[in-house]
Amino acid sequence: MNIVEKQVEFGRKLFEINQNTFQQVMKSNQENLQKYFELNSEFGQKLPEVRDVTTFVEMQREYGETLWGGIRDAAQTQADIYRSAMEETGEAFRTSVTPADA
Repeated sequence: MNIVEKQVEFGRKLFEINQNTFQQVMKSNQENLQKYFELNSEFGQKLPEVRDVTTFVEMQREYGETLWGGIRDAAQTQADIYRSAMEETGEAFRTSVTPADA
């Protein structure tokens, strides 16, 4: 494969990586937003049951822990998506600059 073909292939591969990464990130964001709305709805339905400050504080603590866990998981998922994209990009780059006889 000559240098021009390698560069064309590299451009095509980068486009595919970017497209797949964008789709995965958007899907992850959609799922996270849905989880956020479900969490708020769940805790919103519990509010009428609150009769004292202690119960309210406990519910707020539980909500905060659940919310933080979701944020942490979402950040890890997106970091994994981006890490994978970077690894694929690195491999595509190495392939595009490697001499044919190597």
